[in-house]
Amino acid sequence: MFRRRTPQTCPGLEKFLRPTPSFIKCPFCGAEVEIWSDEDSAICDNCGRRVRRDQEEVSCLDYCPYAEKCREILASLKREEDQGE
Repeated sequence: MFRRRTPQTCPGLEKFLRPTPSFIKCPFCGAEVEIWSDEDSAICDNCGRRVRRDQEEVSCLDYCPYAEKCREILASLKREEDQGE
């Protein structure tokens, strides 16, 4: 498994650095849709529609006073990953 260095951050950022899958029900066709913890939406394989997470599922990036710093860390890691491809 690929391990990237983890910057010193709050524990809430872990789900963005090491995403995990979960399943939500498609409101259009009822099928289960795989969505990762770092995604806001996913495409239903059954009907092809975009399915969004419930608004109740907020992340620390929605309310934390340090969210902007974490967004900068995520953007930096994404750039590093893109350059490595």
